[in-house]
Amino acid sequence: MSVLDIKLDRAFDVFDSDRDGKLGKADLTGLSDRLAESLDYAPDAVAGLRNSLADLWDTVFHKMDKNDDGGVDRQEFRQAFRARIVSDQNRIWERIRVMSNAWTELADRDGDGMLSREEYTSLLHGMFRLPRETFDEAFNQLDIDGDGQLSRDEISSAMKEYYTSEKHSARGNQFFGRL
Repeated sequence: MSVLDIKLDRAFDVFDSDRDGKLGKADLTGLSDRLAESLDYAPDAVAGLRNSLADLWDTVFHKMDKNDDGGVDRQEFRQAFRARIVSDQNRIWERIRVMSNAWTELADRDGDGMLSREEYTSLLHGMFRLPRETFDEAFNQLDIDGDGQLSRDEISSAMKEYYTSEKHSARGNQFFGRL
């Protein structure tokens, strides 16, 4: 199994919130509700993120369901994501950037436009329910300039690298924690 397949499988597992082995729109949009709950925000406060996740489903994920069974299984996700990255890079990265910016804005509690270690950890723990310790090492890898903060560019760059790089040593591979 390639490094990219390992990362795509991890992403699939992170998105599959009900653990039924299929991704549905509710899996994606539910991430915004989890974040709202974990950060003690009103559901309306995460409307922008919910909308960007719904758009990601409608324009990208929904089309991955090749057998029309109403959900995207692991194999469909892997194959379609690889094909989409090659054929439609600009559009998919624009949607991922919009989503990334929406959740970065929500997690940026002090409003400085950057994510501190605590903000980053709270964000990913809240959305994906992974252990907080998972993100401590990840933060160190993603903080390229070593300033103790993650900029939107560092986050977007890490996400892009996570979903495209075949190199095991790529920094962005740490986005959801150690591989």
